[in-house]
Amino acid sequence: MDDRTRQMIEAYIPHPRDPSLEAGEYFFCQETMGGPRVIRVFALDILPHRDGKEYGIYQSRGPRLVRVDARGDGDPSRGVHMHELYDNKEDCRDRTHSCYDNWEWLREQQRKEVEDGG
Repeated sequence: MDDRTRQMIEAYIPHPRDPSLEAGEYFFCQETMGGPRVIRVFALDILPHRDGKEYGIYQSRGPRLVRVDARGDGDPSRGVHMHELYDNKEDCRDRTHSCYDNWEWLREQQRKEVEDGG
């Protein structure tokens, strides 16, 4: 792994992935009247827009999934960008990669480095 990738990993994904997350599940920082709250969500919809891909997110409520209105405008054709989704609570709370959509690639590079013994 090159130095730039290593530095990006340290800056954007400083904490390890939460092993309790299911496939397609992420943490999202939801703005509420009481302040920001970290919730677990599933990114199920892919919503193409001129500014890039957005994802429709859903929260598990008992036996069903309920769509999260992440923008607060009620528009079902809008969602969140990948940089708004995290794989651990700490990074989500700190919003460590709030402008970097390709953080999952960094996590994959980190995993490969560990497997290769580097």
